[in-house]
Amino acid sequence: MINKCTTCGKERIVLRTYKEKVGASYVTYKEMTCPDPECQKKINKVLLSEKIKRQRIKDEKERAELERKIRIAENLKNKQSLLLRNKNKK
Repeated sequence: MINKCTTCGKERIVLRTYKEKVGASYVTYKEMTCPDPECQKKINKVLLSEKIKRQRIKDEKERAELERKIRIAENLKNKQSLLLRNKNKK
């Protein structure tokens, strides 16, 4: 199988191969790299920035979910206290 570098077009080489058990099956992974070290540095920089961006998005999503749950809990608490006050007035 030919795997060309998306940046420079050179044929990529296998850096390492490893197996991982997923459920009842084993999956074989091949970590590929560009033979040109300068090109690979550029690729690594892009991959790192994408990883940071994905992590930031994940963190923001988790924060928004937590804020939503807190808002729901506060609204529920407010409704319950309002119901209790209305019940005590009667």
